[in-house]
Parts: sequence; C-alpha cells; structure tokens
Amino acid sequence: MSELRFEDILINAGTDEFDRMTGYAEFPYFHKQIEVVCEEGVTAEYAAQSIRWLAEVDEALVREICQYALYYLQDELESTSKGELLDEDIQHIQEPLEILRYMEFSGFDIKLPNEPEIPVLNLSGGCDWQEDEGLHCLIKNGHVVYMGSWNDEDVWDEHLLDDDQYLVNYVLYPQRKALQQKVAKGQNW
Repeated sequence: MSELRFEDILINAGTDEFDRMTGYAEFPYFHKQIEVVCEEGVTAEYAAQSIRWLAEVDEALVREICQYALYYLQDELESTSKGELLDEDIQHIQEPLEILRYMEFSGFDIKLPNEPEIPVLNLSGGCDWQEDEGLHCLIKNGHVVYMGSWNDEDVWDEHLLDDDQYLVNYVLYPQRKALQQKVAKGQNW
C-alpha cells in the first residue's frame, strides 16, 4: 500500500514561502473551494482526516457559526459607527443564516493536533463589518469554541472559553453582561 501524499488530497498542492503545504479543498456545504494551509509537521493522513471533517459540516453547525457571527456583528454595530458605512439590510438581520450574505470563509488552517481523534476546524475569512480584522472561527468536537476577529487563536487553547475572554470571543457573548459584572467584582482573578 502506498503512502498518502498531499498531492493526493489537495488541489494544486505546493509549498509556500514558510515551507507549509498548501492547496485547495472542497468545502461542500458552501459549494466552493477553500485554501488549505498545513502547519509544518502535519501529516498528509491528518490533513485528509481534517478535510473529511470539513466535508461533514452541516446546517446545524453552520447555524451555530452564524449565530456567533451575528453576535460579532451586533457588537460592532453597538460599539462603533460602522453601521453608517454598511448596507442597511445588514443592520436588520432576523434569521442567523442571513448573515452568510455578508461573510465568507476562505482559509482552512490545519495545525498539529493535540488529540488527533478529536475533530477540529480552524477557519478564517472575511466579513463586511470588520474588513480589517476579518473573521476567525474555531470548531472542536462539532461546536464553535471561538468566533471573532483573526488573532491566530489555537483550537487547543484550554482558555478560549475562560470568563476573561468575553470581549473577544463571541461564543461568550450571551453571557457578556454577567461576565462583565463578575470581572468588575474581581471574582475571576
């Protein structure tokens, strides 16, 4: 049996200027290709498994992603004047899936796994409400553990959902007021 190669799993596989394997893979839910970047040391077998996890993204997970992206948008609209610059329709989104008109995933980073059997996705892209900082979504075991601007967070970071992350991780947005009060009282540190 021959060994799996990156050329077998990535479209236009090659090496970038940082010696990382790159290429494209199908993102079936969105009917598009997405750029894949494999961290140095990632095996072709693990990359293939990660691409299978990407193919398993379903509507329930996309709804979860969209809900957290909507919190991200709402926070930007509440805390900045960006709403004046955006399409008026974006300010009146009722159904979370509607936000897909204003965001997209274009990158899929595959990093060295801490636990190779646990499905993880590290997706990045752009959004109309935060063009400079973009969008970063980390998924672990079928659930979003980070949604926010791109800041090179690691899906394996055990502190992603810590109380003090409420300002940057929109997964924590529904609990933001309680977390603000908790932090203000000094109960977290």
